[in-house]
Amino acid sequence: MIDSTEYVRAYAERYRDLFPVRLASVAAVIFLTVWLSGWVWGIGFFAVQGPLYVMLWRVTRRSLAQPDAPGGGLRLKRWTEAITLALAVHNSLFVLAAWRLLPDLHIHLILLISGVLMVGALQAHASRLSFAAAVVPPMAAIFWITFIEPGVSATLQMPVLMLTLGVVSAAWRQWRTDRETVRLMLEMSEQSQQLQAALSQSEIDRAAAERANQAKSRFLAMISHEVRTPLNVVLGLAEVLKRRRLPSAEAGMIDDMADAGGMLLRLLNGALDISKIESGQSEVQMAPADLAQTLTAIVRVWGARVEELNLSLELELLGRPEDFVVQTDVAKVEQVIINFLSNALKLTPNGVIRIVAQAQPASDGAVALSFEVHDQGPGVPQDQRERIFQPFEQLDAGRAVGGAGLGLAICRASVLALGGDLGVRAAQPHGAVFWFGFTAERATVHAVPLPVEIDLPPAPHRSANLPADDRPSILIAEDHPANRKLLALLLEPFDINLAFVENGKEALDALSEASFDLVLMDAMMPVMDGITALTAIRATEAAAGRPRALVHMLTANVFEDDVARYMQAGADGVLRKPIEIDDLHRVVQQSFRQPLAA
Repeated sequence: MIDSTEYVRAYAERYRDLFPVRLASVAAVIFLTVWLSGWVWGIGFFAVQGPLYVMLWRVTRRSLAQPDAPGGGLRLKRWTEAITLALAVHNSLFVLAAWRLLPDLHIHLILLISGVLMVGALQAHASRLSFAAAVVPPMAAIFWITFIEPGVSATLQMPVLMLTLGVVSAAWRQWRTDRETVRLMLEMSEQSQQLQAALSQSEIDRAAAERANQAKSRFLAMISHEVRTPLNVVLGLAEVLKRRRLPSAEAGMIDDMADAGGMLLRLLNGALDISKIESGQSEVQMAPADLAQTLTAIVRVWGARVEELNLSLELELLGRPEDFVVQTDVAKVEQVIINFLSNALKLTPNGVIRIVAQAQPASDGAVALSFEVHDQGPGVPQDQRERIFQPFEQLDAGRAVGGAGLGLAICRASVLALGGDLGVRAAQPHGAVFWFGFTAERATVHAVPLPVEIDLPPAPHRSANLPADDRPSILIAEDHPANRKLLALLLEPFDINLAFVENGKEALDALSEASFDLVLMDAMMPVMDGITALTAIRATEAAAGRPRALVHMLTANVFEDDVARYMQAGADGVLRKPIEIDDLHRVVQQSFRQPLAA
């Protein structure tokens, strides 16, 4: 501790700050000495005190300039002890000499040595030895003059004794306080350094975690694309085969293949959702919504599936209809309800599944909403009710019916994003009740206006490479041969012309030679990727004054930031892989002036 940089700096600063007081006391002694006894005594006093103070100043400056020098603390301590002792001894001998040679100044000399004691004792001291060096010589001189030398009355001895003891006591307490202050300063400095080191380490760890998170996001994006590409072919071909007449055994195998592919797709989507939630990219999209209508639509859509399982599905709405109209993220509410309902269907062997929703006005003018899904399955043990909402955590019953254990974790993140809470409790006589609730502001849902019929322009010019007929044409930019084959099969029912290219450069060249009613553009392709090609297409159209081509991205990269980049580059829409056939057919239907017969 004594050789620490902070120790050296603390005491050197104290010596420096008190240096003017020391010089003032020396100047006062010299002035009084010259005034009372002449120049010879004054010059003699300064001849010794001056060099000692110069030495103290140089030691202090050196310590401040090099506080981290090896042995700096010990050197400062030893030098200050020696110089303090020399100053105190000289002051005492000077007063004793004057006492013998100048008998007319006895009272003045007693007051002078008392002042010397006070000034020396109250200065900063780096150690007990330094304090003793400043105090002992003048105390010895005071006692010698007061109690040993003849001629001092008892009436003067007692006040001098009380003054001396008072000065020493006050100085001792001040020295202990200074020492404790320095100790606390050193501890605070050490803790500050430790805190700074911890902050620096935490910043390094945060940067490393951020890099790891970015690497994970890039990895998931790459995996998403690489898995979705072959999965697109598997699910697409399965859907094409399901629409054909096949023997029952083969049809069953196709259904199994489609179901397995669907499970793989849901697992991939769940992993991507969890990744977005953990990285803080999952945002709440607030908008007016009628949650009663949302729940009614869910029950209607899932009705067929419930009947297939020989179950019953009931919906109970508790509250006024207007209380269900709120400002919220309806997609997250729908996601949680559907996930709870899907789990209930998997785990309920027979009986009734009930959805109970309640809306109650809150005191602040908002609405308190609660939702429950009652099943008649095996239930959830008390000690497992927190664990199942963690990613990849499942009970044996849930693992038996499939899934990766991501659904409830996503539900939890969605409800927390809405500012609510969720959980599960036991149902009577058996089963489980999965519930969630949150508070939302009231809202007004405006009626959606009916679509207005628009007079579309004449059909564009056809490519010279396509048959010279009036059939619509689609340009497909896709580098994967299996995906091109799949798209041809999916679009086979339509009476249209198809043109295929394998990269963005070829798509750009094709559009420079002819016009198409629709362009389906993959994002990741060799030579030129889809975004670069789309940007070039829009720039060429603007420069040449050509009509704007209808371009939809058809890609496996469908993160929110990816979709935003596509739209910013000029895309008219985004279709995801694996291809959702109904969405593809709808885009094709809407791209032409006349409905196409599938």
